[in-house]
Amino acid sequence: MGIIFLILWIGPCSIGTVNLLIESENYDKVLKYRIGGAENSKLTNTLIKIGVISFFPFIFFLSLHSERKKRGQSLFKRQTRKKVERKEESLRKKDQKEWEKQKKERRKIFERNTMMLESSPHKKLIERFVTTNRSTWANVDKFKQLLQSKGFDFEYTELDIIIDEERQRQEYEKFKRTFLHDELNEIRDYIVDFLDSYGEQYSEHIDFFVRLLKEQKIDFQKDEIENHIQKVIRELDLEKYEKQLLHL
Repeated sequence: MGIIFLILWIGPCSIGTVNLLIESENYDKVLKYRIGGAENSKLTNTLIKIGVISFFPFIFFLSLHSERKKRGQSLFKRQTRKKVERKEESLRKKDQKEWEKQKKERRKIFERNTMMLESSPHKKLIERFVTTNRSTWANVDKFKQLLQSKGFDFEYTELDIIIDEERQRQEYEKFKRTFLHDELNEIRDYIVDFLDSYGEQYSEHIDFFVRLLKEQKIDFQKDEIENHIQKVIRELDLEKYEKQLLHL
């Protein structure tokens, strides 16, 4: 941009100067050819005016560019920076789209393999692995290889999901057996058994308890289950206090 202004300023001035010299050297000729000389003089004056007019915008943009350069900015690199940013954003969106596509495809493969595993006799392998590794997942690499040999190629993150779901299933089955020995009819009966089994740590198993009530078709509001439990706790506490008084 600065170069363009420089050309616009120097060009007309230079041409005008040359024309003045030509006019001076050929003064006698100009007298002979007044019409041609007058037109040439008019062109010279016009070019000089253009040079003078172009000079001031050139000085303005030159000073502005110098000031922005001191601040680490530039008048002429902004468009290039924005172009680079748009290109980077376009590549980022392309990569994101490709990643989501691959993730979706992998999810389909995972769901298909999981369904096949659930319906195959090899499901016992998952059950036994969880049963024999209650706290830590030992020998995960070897277990992954074993499933691969059976035709189930799971990634480690997918295998974690399968193992965790089986662990949750086994823990719930164990939880549910706690309530099978008694004849329970109302929600209060279930809550009493629940508190007897887990005491003050009942909140750690509240999700299992809600699931059990649903399976047993017990009528209750999920968002009110905590109120039911607290009510029963108060009632049991009063019953205990009453027994203490009567035995004194």
